Amino acid sequence: MSRVLGLGVWGLGRLSLLLRVAEEAPRRWRVGVWRRLLAVLGLNPGAAVDATPRGWAWGLGARLLAVLLLVLGPLPGAAAEEAPRRWALIVGENQGLASEERLRFAETDAQRMREVLQEVGTVSPERTMTVLGADAAKLREALTRFRARLAVEASPRDWLLLYVSSHAGDGSLHLRGTELPMRELVDFLKGAPVGVGLLILDSCRSGVATRLKGLKPVAAPVTMEASELEGRVVISASGADEYAQESDALQGSFFTHHLSVGLRGAADASRDGRVTLEEAYRYAYARTLESTLVSPGGMQRPTFRMDLRGRGELILSEPQRARGRLTLDVKAPGRWLVMASESGALVAELEKGEGPTTLAVAPGAYRLLLRAEDGYLERSVRVPLDGTVSVGGERLEQAARMRLARKGGAESALLVAVGPSLTSGIVGGLSSIAGLDVRLMREGRLLTGVDTSGLGGAVRRGTGSRVSFHQTELELRLGAGPHWKHGAWTFSGALEAGALAVFQSRIPDEEARFGLDPLALVTGGVRLDLRSRLSMLLSASAGGVMAKRDSGTALVPRASASLMVGYAL
Repeated sequence: MSRVLGLGVWGLGRLSLLLRVAEEAPRRWRVGVWRRLLAVLGLNPGAAVDATPRGWAWGLGARLLAVLLLVLGPLPGAAAEEAPRRWALIVGENQGLASEERLRFAETDAQRMREVLQEVGTVSPERTMTVLGADAAKLREALTRFRARLAVEASPRDWLLLYVSSHAGDGSLHLRGTELPMRELVDFLKGAPVGVGLLILDSCRSGVATRLKGLKPVAAPVTMEASELEGRVVISASGADEYAQESDALQGSFFTHHLSVGLRGAADASRDGRVTLEEAYRYAYARTLESTLVSPGGMQRPTFRMDLRGRGELILSEPQRARGRLTLDVKAPGRWLVMASESGALVAELEKGEGPTTLAVAPGAYRLLLRAEDGYLERSVRVPLDGTVSVGGERLEQAARMRLARKGGAESALLVAVGPSLTSGIVGGLSSIAGLDVRLMREGRLLTGVDTSGLGGAVRRGTGSRVSFHQTELELRLGAGPHWKHGAWTFSGALEAGALAVFQSRIPDEEARFGLDPLALVTGGVRLDLRSRLSMLLSASAGGVMAKRDSGTALVPRASASLMVGYAL
């Protein structure tokens, strides 16, 4: 019996040794080691049973191994072979040519992108190369070294992301007084031995790279299918003639900030815990466009070109797998700031859509600020390690609704409206005159209690009743006042002042007349929002016109009403 037990212990020792060999062997050899292990242990179907003590010990070890395999699941080597690996080359350089102003956040943007890719993009540090503060020669050297490594270790199932943040112009990157043609980056991407290659350029006038031969133009928004995918994608932060802009408030470029926040979960429109290439690009494009709409540097429109083949979706990040997750559990849309409590660094500035949004963040303490009617509503939270914290509550929900109700208040919104009007006449024989009103209104705070301003114009034409004549009126007025929002209804008031031009023709025995008179009005209105941009407006005005008479100038009462259709710009 002791001999049997000794053989059994010896068999288990051999089993332990083989398991350790299988674990420590290179990945490409693990499957073979596991197969040999199974063969040696006699797990082939139909194998004869050895009745000797040594055979009994081997059989015991084999059965223990079978139990372990059932418990632990698929072979690790085989699983590793099935999963595509992700590679990243990150480049950041603040200094361009001698004539260019030094950038402040290009290298910071590169580090931010590296953190996002490693935290939620499932790119391991071992397969990430970061190049900061390099000229063209050093970047070429880094490309050569990375290309050599990919040639040895990468497979056609892998994908590669190349991110660059720097000065650029005339089709070249500007790096520490040197230039590197963007064509070299595209050629590197196209020649990499991977299935999918993605190039992201956050540089001025980097849209030139998306014009290079071999890629197809794609206008926003973009729709794609891409799993078991082969091909190349180039995303530029700006058009061929646009500036890629930095923001002191964001401590980085607009595009990289919004792209990284999108990858952390803000772009997850499907709420499945993963961010696809399509979702990330849509989010970054829309938010960059919005952020630079009134920027001194001009509007910035990211560009996108691709040559992809395959089915499914290309997953860029998986926020659900992050070690820390923060859920903004407020249904109404709102603008949120997420700041690290200790450093005060801005982690995310995002426009949250309808419903909850989950962001992948590092475990730690954060300050959350939600834009309310006046200023921000603040909450402090701590995100646990390997856990999720949810932030909501009645006060935050109320603040989000107030901001939604006032959307276009502090940020301002434009509304154009047009419709028929009926106005009282200012001469005898013409008690009323019909016409067309056109108004351009801006909702945005000017002064305390004054958050609506507008420019109005009207064209009216009528015919006298007692004496036959034609009268044409052109009216122009400016106004400002408060407004109040209640659900889909908006109530407003304004003081308006302007001028009224009057043309009279076909007067019996008289020549045509022309007059230009000042006017002042008090206007009230109500607007009903029908859809996201479409609304109906009912407006009424009362006041007076300083009209010229034969006996002199007199104040003539004036009243008007109009029904218009409005469209938010």
